[in-house]
Amino acid sequence: MNVSQSVKLAGVFIALIVLYFLVRGLFGGAPETAPDAAAAEEFTVVVDTISPEEWRDQVVVRGRTKAERKVIVRAETSGVIADTPAALGSLVSEGDVLCRLNVDARQAQLAEARAAQAKAQLDYDAAAKLSEGGFRSETAVASAKAVLDQSAAALERARVELDKTEIKAPFDGVYDERHAEVGALLKVGDPCATVIKRSPFLVVGAVSERDVSKVRQGDRGRARLATGEAIDGVVRFVASSADPATRTFDIELEVPNEDGLLRDGVTAEFMVFAEERSAHRVPRASLVLNDEGEIGVRSLDDNNIVVFTSVRLIGETPSGVWVAGLSGDVRLIVGGQEYVTAGQTVSAVPAEKAGA
Repeated sequence: MNVSQSVKLAGVFIALIVLYFLVRGLFGGAPETAPDAAAAEEFTVVVDTISPEEWRDQVVVRGRTKAERKVIVRAETSGVIADTPAALGSLVSEGDVLCRLNVDARQAQLAEARAAQAKAQLDYDAAAKLSEGGFRSETAVASAKAVLDQSAAALERARVELDKTEIKAPFDGVYDERHAEVGALLKVGDPCATVIKRSPFLVVGAVSERDVSKVRQGDRGRARLATGEAIDGVVRFVASSADPATRTFDIELEVPNEDGLLRDGVTAEFMVFAEERSAHRVPRASLVLNDEGEIGVRSLDDNNIVVFTSVRLIGETPSGVWVAGLSGDVRLIVGGQEYVTAGQTVSAVPAEKAGA
C-alpha cells in the first residue's frame, strides 16, 4: 500500500511529540524542591477592634387613643326623664346626677313603707312586753318580730327604688354623650349618658410576633397623634396570647391627660424604647455565612487564628448593624473575611493603617 508523503510527515511529527513528553517525564518532570516564597506567605486581612455598646431597641406601633374607663350609664328603673342637670362635655364628679326621672308614686310608697315599719315596731314592742309577764306566747313574739323585719326590708326597698330615679356618674370624668332628653321614657337598661375618665389615657395597638419579645411592662414609650400632640408614657400591658386572625399581640401605653387635651379614638403612632442591653455595632459588609448557612462574623484570636461566631441581627443604623452573640472586645475582620476560613492563621493589619 502506498502511503502519501503528507501522512508520513504527520506520523513522524506525532512520534517526536510523544518522545519529547516521555523524556521530559523521566528526566525533567520532578517538582522543584525550593519553596515558593509567595505560596508560603500568610494571607493578610484587615481587622478593626469592636467594643460592646449600650443599645436600646425601638419598636414602632400603630394604633389609636383609648379612654382607660368609658362607661355608658344606664337606667336601673323605669320612668320619664324630668331633668338632665349636667352640661354635655362638662367635668362631673362621682355621684353627680346625669338624668333625673319623675318620682311618680315612689315617694308615697316610701311614706307607706315608713308607716308600716313604725306600726310593726310598736306591735313587736308590745308583744315583747306582754311576753315578759307571761301574757303572750313566744310564738306570738316571733311572729311580731318577723313582721317587723319584713317592714324594714320593704322600707329599704322603697328607699332604693326612689334613689334609682337619680342616675349618677360612677366616677370622676367627662360627661361625653347624652343618650336621652327630657321627656323620654327610660326602661331598665336604657342608656342615659356616657362618662369618660379624663386621666390617665391609653394609646393601644398591636405588635408583631417578631417584635413582641422586645417590649415588656414598664418600658418607656412616646406617642405622636394625628392631631399633632406628642406625649410620653409607660407600657402597662403586653398581651400573652396572639390575636388568632392577625397573629399580633395587644399592647397598651399609659399616658397622662391632666389637661384633658386627648380624645378617645384618635389615630396614633407610638415608639416603645426597650430595655438597654449590651450589643456590638459592626459594618454590614463584615457579615458572612458559614458552610451551614449561619450568619455571623469572622474575627481573630490572640494568635491571629480565624474564628467564626454566629450572631443575631437586632437592629440597624446608617453606620452599621447591631448584633447580639459577641462578647467583650472583638478583633473583627473587616477586609478579606470572604477569603479565609475558621482555624486559618493569617497576618493582620489594623483598619487605621490599611485606610492610610
